[in-house]
Amino acid sequence: MAYDYRPIDRDQGFLIPPDIREWLDKDHVAWLVLEAVAAMDTSAFGRARPGRKDTDSAAGKRGYDPDLLLGLLIYAYCVGERSSRRIEKLCQTDVAFRVLCGNDIPDHTVIARFRQRHDSAFADLFTQVLMLCADSGMGNLGRV
Repeated sequence: MAYDYRPIDRDQGFLIPPDIREWLDKDHVAWLVLEAVAAMDTSAFGRARPGRKDTDSAAGKRGYDPDLLLGLLIYAYCVGERSSRRIEKLCQTDVAFRVLCGNDIPDHTVIARFRQRHDSAFADLFTQVLMLCADSGMGNLGRV
């Protein structure tokens, strides 16, 4: 009995390099997170990394952009994911997480240390998120 199945060709490479911006619908919440991070004051997260004498130092690997890690964490919180190990794994398997990290997958220790290092800055960031929600008309935020 013959069936008309699609052919499987796992060896076929991309003929044109893929464009990461086409991986998600234009109305996906990941794009909203990236726009929100771009609109917020994230300067508290961008200070020099501990252990580096100056930003011109060539010692060690170059660090991840704080806005990348911030957007990744905000999106992870939006979808209910808090584990740094699980976030790292999702950056490898989930399209939205891959878009958020720009295919440059941070290690779970990088994510955990970023969260730990900037715990006080997250409180200010939460206030900014509430202000953005109020400005966009997402609700009445008189008393939180």
